[in-house]
Amino acid sequence: MPHNQNQPVLEPDPYQLLFQTMPDVVNVEQMCTMLGGISTKTGRKLLQSGRIAHFRIGRFYRIPKLSIIHYLREIMTPGTPLDYDALQH
Repeated sequence: MPHNQNQPVLEPDPYQLLFQTMPDVVNVEQMCTMLGGISTKTGRKLLQSGRIAHFRIGRFYRIPKLSIIHYLREIMTPGTPLDYDALQH
């Protein structure tokens, strides 16, 4: 199928490709793996601080995969200070 010059070329979303094997809703341990193997303690701090959108079922956190992708885009946005702390103390 020839490319029409009037239509933009859609490139695949790198985060969607990276996490395509992960379920749409993950638990804390899976989220920590998606974030490069951070500790579950740090993962819970991110959730409790509201940095990553989530919901709870009983006492268990459930995190939509799209919330993690949104968080990663937020912290990787050009112009973010190099000393940006994902967890502000």
